[in-house]
Amino acid sequence: MTPEEHRAWLEAALAILAARDDVVGVVAMGSTADPTRVDEWSDHDVAIIVVPGAEGRYVGQVDWMPESHRIVLTLEEYHGGGKAVYDDGHLVEWGVATVESLGTWAADGYAVLLDRGGVADVMTKAVSTPFPANVPDATRDAAMFLTALLHGVGRARRGESLSAGDIIRGDAVHALLRAARTRSHKDLSALDRLDGLRRVELALPDLAAQISAAIAEEPEHAARAMLGIAERYLGVGASGLNPAGRKAIMRRLGWPEGS
Repeated sequence: MTPEEHRAWLEAALAILAARDDVVGVVAMGSTADPTRVDEWSDHDVAIIVVPGAEGRYVGQVDWMPESHRIVLTLEEYHGGGKAVYDDGHLVEWGVATVESLGTWAADGYAVLLDRGGVADVMTKAVSTPFPANVPDATRDAAMFLTALLHGVGRARRGESLSAGDIIRGDAVHALLRAARTRSHKDLSALDRLDGLRRVELALPDLAAQISAAIAEEPEHAARAMLGIAERYLGVGASGLNPAGRKAIMRRLGWPEGS
């Protein structure tokens, strides 16, 4: 999908939604809100704000989408809204809310495309609402990183490679990146407020490259490499990795110093 096609789809969807009396507002999210970020892999991500009681007309429903007859795959998400895929692979993600329930959301980049009352004000609050899973805390995140390594390697040694990989490549990576944010003096405005893995390559390219190389290894090798990365970026001590915790985990796993 070209940027022009991306814009045309959004304009067509907005025209359909604006013609409906039960729609109070439409908000573009993420790259959908910022044309400069649109490329061939960009999906559409929108929030549809409706009058109370109309949510069911849009949760998992696709009749508001342009050329909806071309949609080949749909799903209703647990939190409301849904995802849909067109026959050319174009992906659409949407959420549904009333103005009141929209106030419980957290958001990153957005653009209000339609506002029939209160939407812009609520979105101003949403974009400043902390998202707990991505709020860094140096001490907590360094400890979470170490425990994730111990947990993950233990699973690997039991033969549970899939679970081990998920912990090491997921929990440990997220914790390390959150902790690294508290130590970095670089401009981190490119990072996503909600997803700690989004655009790390732009904000922290060296760290992102090292982590990517590490997690390409099998789980225990990945974990050992990740520990080395954390030592370099966070240090070992009061403001970094807990020295006693690090030592205990290395002893438990049989990892020699300097390996």
